Amino acid sequence: MSLDQKQKIIIALATFFFITLIIVAWVEGGRRRVVKAPDAVVTSENKDCVDCHRVKSPGIVGQWEISTHAKSGIGCVQCHAAEEGDVDGYEHEGRLIATVVSPKDCAQCHEREAAEFQASHHASAGQILGSLDNVLAEVVEGFVEFDAQGNKIKASPAAVSGCLQCHGAEIKVLENGKLDPATWPNTGIGRLNPDGSRGSCSACHLRHNFSRAQARAPENCGRCHLGPDHPQKEIYEESKHGIAFAANRSRFEPMMEEKEWIPGKHFEQGPTCSVCHMGATKNLPITHDVGERISWTLRPPVSEKIDAAAIKAGKRVKSWQD
Repeated sequence: MSLDQKQKIIIALATFFFITLIIVAWVEGGRRRVVKAPDAVVTSENKDCVDCHRVKSPGIVGQWEISTHAKSGIGCVQCHAAEEGDVDGYEHEGRLIATVVSPKDCAQCHEREAAEFQASHHASAGQILGSLDNVLAEVVEGFVEFDAQGNKIKASPAAVSGCLQCHGAEIKVLENGKLDPATWPNTGIGRLNPDGSRGSCSACHLRHNFSRAQARAPENCGRCHLGPDHPQKEIYEESKHGIAFAANRSRFEPMMEEKEWIPGKHFEQGPTCSVCHMGATKNLPITHDVGERISWTLRPPVSEKIDAAAIKAGKRVKSWQD
């Protein structure tokens, strides 16, 4: 075989391997490639907001543009618009708006979900503000600053990080309609809102893309349900469910963004917290009352059925299975 023939064979093999590498890289990369979302529908009433915030806060606009809201033309005004008389309404660039988007605002479109949430234990999480646990965080472990009239002007860092960011704070409004920085920002699940509603949808549905996959991820619940006093995240991660989900996560994640994600139909193992406590099954619809399916309470020294106290009191209680 001549030298020229050897060179041609080497070139051919090198070309073949190079093309093969490109094909493999394309196939493997496709599994992780971000699929461009359909163009956001920017309505005329939202155009000024989007144009301005694309410069001042591009991250927020970028999140919104890949959301289901954006595809449907639901934008800034639909969620943040305020009405005359709203305690937290203030004028901004010629519009009356409110910074806080409460469950009452979300209920304009998501009426059933908001009603279920308001009936849940999550919506009552702000009751910790009057408990001894909160006193421990604010007085014993931290410090609180008050003005001459006795109003709190600076919250305890221990209370903010350890209690309020998960349980929620009472959002107070200043005279100019802006929010009191001693109470805001806050997305605690039981937040007490200026409009009288309780809770924060964005505690789980992080703004501004409100991804289903993100809301269904176990880390979403684990942000609050962790630690020695409520170690659900650690328990889940070490359980068979958690181990199975971690092993199959890359396969599940594309499905988790879909409207339906039903065990036994779309996946066969590794349910997350939301699957069992909230998700649709073949026989049950989705619920936003996370306590609706819980049958046992672990709070007493000896665990008991969640409705045991009511039954002892002679009350007729509907079973969670009915």
